[in-house]
Amino acid sequence: NGGSISGATSASYTISNVQTSQAGNYTVVVSNAGGAATSAIAVLTVNVPPSITAQPQSRTVTAGNSVAFSMTASGTAPLTYQWYRNNSAVAGATAVSYTISATQPSDAGDYKVTVSNVAGNVDSAVATLTVQFAPVITGQPQSQTVIVGDLVTFTVAAGGVPAPSYQWRFNGNPISSASQASYTIAGVRTNDAGNYSVIVTNALGSAVSSNEIGRASCRERV
Repeated sequence: NGGSISGATSASYTISNVQTSQAGNYTVVVSNAGGAATSAIAVLTVNVPPSITAQPQSRTVTAGNSVAFSMTASGTAPLTYQWYRNNSAVAGATAVSYTISATQPSDAGDYKVTVSNVAGNVDSAVATLTVQFAPVITGQPQSQTVIVGDLVTFTVAAGGVPAPSYQWRFNGNPISSASQASYTIAGVRTNDAGNYSVIVTNALGSAVSSNEIGRASCRERV
């Protein structure tokens, strides 16, 4: 930039660890007893690889609400962005932030962004999206017929975030300590015959299995 560089008096000039402050116009003046000549200008452009200065943060949201991931990055412009969910690129998610306008349980997962420019690329830290939703029963308990004295087990399949709790009922009445996804009667008696159902509950609501699909009947062994 027109100023002399201390010690730069050879036919070549090397910068071993280039910094952005060293970008600019370089010339050399060649002199002898007969005079001097100045070279043409050589422009040094220093590209800075991208770096992430603020990482995306994990989020917890209730299904149906919107959620946004954002971050900040520095480096030589232009910077480009690609967001990923569980290491798969999210179509169209190429801005500095990524918004899901109406989250669904299927949106839960690990999110990150890759920032790129002419000098390279860098991945952000992983931000986890947790999508909370009320319990949903995906597999009803099934009716069974057993012999007196046998073992019988009723099982329900349900989803929900936070993880739901369970309360089994017999003919509509809660069964003490029956608070797992399955309920077992080790030695069935005739008075165990009836309708079995389960209430699945979390902080966002509850779901009740079908009474009709939880009916046990017993018969004597002959």
